[in-house]
Amino acid sequence: MHVASHDPARAGLGGGPALYLGYCQRSRRYRMMDLPEYLSNVQQGMSRLVTDGSTLYQDAFARLYGTASPSGTAVTRGGCGCRSDSGCDCHCECCVCDADVLVHGRCGELRRIPVTFENETRHERTVKLTLDRFVTAGGRELGWPSQLSEAEFTLRACESRTILVAVQLRCPPPGTGEPGTPGGPPNEPPAAADRAGSVDRCEVGYATLRAEGCLVRPVVLAVAVLPDDCDTYRRPCGCGCCH
Repeated sequence: MHVASHDPARAGLGGGPALYLGYCQRSRRYRMMDLPEYLSNVQQGMSRLVTDGSTLYQDAFARLYGTASPSGTAVTRGGCGCRSDSGCDCHCECCVCDADVLVHGRCGELRRIPVTFENETRHERTVKLTLDRFVTAGGRELGWPSQLSEAEFTLRACESRTILVAVQLRCPPPGTGEPGTPGGPPNEPPAAADRAGSVDRCEVGYATLRAEGCLVRPVVLAVAVLPDDCDTYRRPCGCGCCH
């Protein structure tokens, strides 16, 4: 440990006697300080400790999960570590980024996602909802028509209201490898697809539901569409053995 000798002239600059032994963040040495300078260096040290600890935690999280840390915008879960050479059936694993709501579906289905808004105050609130288009984690539009059961309503004191987000899961026709048929605006009524289509692997779509008038952050909805052969019920047709 290095301790700098007391400098009376330097101590006088702080407005008081240098009575405190502290670590100087600027010179990176221990020396005697007056009270204001001592408190300032303690504050700088705590700030550096928090910053360095956060960086170490984020690096460790990234090495463990291969993704950003919880403070970032892309924490992943739900099978993102599946590898094709591990013997697992990875095309049925869904890699889901941070979302408030997650539902699963199949191509061609119409899914309804209930969201309840609660007014926990004694004042009325007028709520206006907007729903973005469903896109992939990379920002590619999926062409899933969606609709809100209500776009504007008033919550009385201590009242709650449940709205439904309806989304039509359109997939590309089998063998085309093309994106689904683009839908209309986010509030366009979902229409039945001519063909259910299919996906080769789990496809996850995200949409942000914003509520003007509610003092809460937007709600992120996630819908994971599974290939038809995932989680199927298997029924043998005979008593023989294939192996």
